[in-house]
Amino acid sequence: MPYNLKDADLIVTKALPATDGAVNTDAIDLGAPSARADLVAGCELLVEAPALTTTELPDADTMTYKVEMDTTSAFSSATTLADSLILQTGAGGAGAAAASARLKLPTDCERYIRVVATGAGGIGDASGKSVTASLCT
Repeated sequence: MPYNLKDADLIVTKALPATDGAVNTDAIDLGAPSARADLVAGCELLVEAPALTTTELPDADTMTYKVEMDTTSAFSSATTLADSLILQTGAGGAGAAAASARLKLPTDCERYIRVVATGAGGIGDASGKSVTASLCT
């Protein structure tokens, strides 16, 4: 069971998109990987998606959050760790409730991880809200 201990250097936030499309958080640097995978053995990535109003996420529109990893902070050859870790769908004229999810990092995780938030379906301006990703032990 995780203790929810967090290092402030391992927390990133990013404003959500203002229109359909994707935004990426800054990279979280896990440090140089070791052959024994000591770094991520007891770690989870906590992704927190904010509540979105019907103006920000109208009925049937979606905001999807995925997690990627790469060997460089430029993410030139990113690999997806979790394609739809969180999926928010606007419904009932109420937008979408806040959501969170934890992802256990694999022992072969590459050095850098990030969250990609993608709005689709004609979303409204959600840039006043942010996704948060933090490494927890």
